[in-house]
Amino acid sequence: MLAQHFTGTTKKWFTYTNGAHIDSLDPYTYDRLYDFYELYVAHKAPIENAAPVQAAAPVVYKEAMGLPEGDAVTLPPDPIQAQPTYGMALAEFENIPSIRVLFDNGAGEAPPGGTTAAGNPYPGFEQAFSAFPVPGTTARSWYLGSGGTLNEQPPTAKGVNSYTSDANALPRTDFSANTGAAEPLRANEPERTTEHGGLWGNASQWEYNWQQNPPGSAVSYVSAPLTENAVAVGAGAVHLWVKSSTPDVDLQATVSEVSPEGNETFVQDGWMRASERALAKTANNLFKQTPTLLEPIPSVKKMTPMPAGRFVPITIPLYFEGHAYRAGSRVRLTIAAPNGTQPIWSSTETQPAGGTAQVSIEFSPTKAASLILPIVPGVNVPTTQPACPSLRNEPCRSYQAFVNNGS
Repeated sequence: MLAQHFTGTTKKWFTYTNGAHIDSLDPYTYDRLYDFYELYVAHKAPIENAAPVQAAAPVVYKEAMGLPEGDAVTLPPDPIQAQPTYGMALAEFENIPSIRVLFDNGAGEAPPGGTTAAGNPYPGFEQAFSAFPVPGTTARSWYLGSGGTLNEQPPTAKGVNSYTSDANALPRTDFSANTGAAEPLRANEPERTTEHGGLWGNASQWEYNWQQNPPGSAVSYVSAPLTENAVAVGAGAVHLWVKSSTPDVDLQATVSEVSPEGNETFVQDGWMRASERALAKTANNLFKQTPTLLEPIPSVKKMTPMPAGRFVPITIPLYFEGHAYRAGSRVRLTIAAPNGTQPIWSSTETQPAGGTAQVSIEFSPTKAASLILPIVPGVNVPTTQPACPSLRNEPCRSYQAFVNNGS
């Protein structure tokens, strides 16, 4: 959203990556931010202060992330910092495309002087684009079908799946430990061990507890193996036909990737409260932009209770993703009550308040339900499937098939 709303200047650059809040200062992003400040605030060539900044990086990252002993995170070589003069560095920087996506953050190799370890904050590869949304992006649909399938074509017959919406069916978060960084030992405390949650460290410290949905508490749909890589960059949406036993119910959509090796990696979530399902039709909305198929925008101007005994269309906007679904992998969509898929925050005031709801999802030739993702053509994916786990803030678990209630 920000890339579409910064105005008043043409000098703007954005980096997108998977991760938690600390990953806004990952090495590749930090280099770009440092260069920007040096050039446009200090009006200096970045090379002037690059050496001490690079030298301090391992200590700074160790303290900030609580990395294990011997794990050194360093800044990568940067072409801007190699330019000897301010003018040359400025020209080099302003030649950079405005949009950069760091794919598979956590699965990359360390730059010289760093440690390659699963989960360290290095991308597997990156791709630059001229604008956002990325030119050429297409809305690719997978349609819900019988037997828990996601299909390239709309359904030819009617089907209905159901589940009990229960915000307490899973733990509120998917991380079982403290999510902070390590607390350093204080002076004269040789017997106290450092304690940390490890969320910001590398994969050896992660304690994710991303649990499978209990039977009957969700519906799940899985595609056939992809015949080629599908690179998604941007927002998406889930279009459903929903019936609820209660006047209101909260819906959570989770998109994940199932690898040929049988691992499932979390990619992204989306949420919608059924009573707030009305969508904006014009740019007169909270984002002041025109809604699209890939970026539906809730109107947040009216609440309409769910009708008794009748299916109504509900669209769940998905948060942005920058993810390479590899050829041979399958795309999975899970619909359930909120909670269980985020490490830090959760929903405590869910609908129906203090209870459960019976939710049904219908799909048919006249009521096609679908997952829509923003697929960008022509992106080369030079790396193999990331190790499980290794992607930052994208937990990975063994895939388990889920049997839906209904057809």
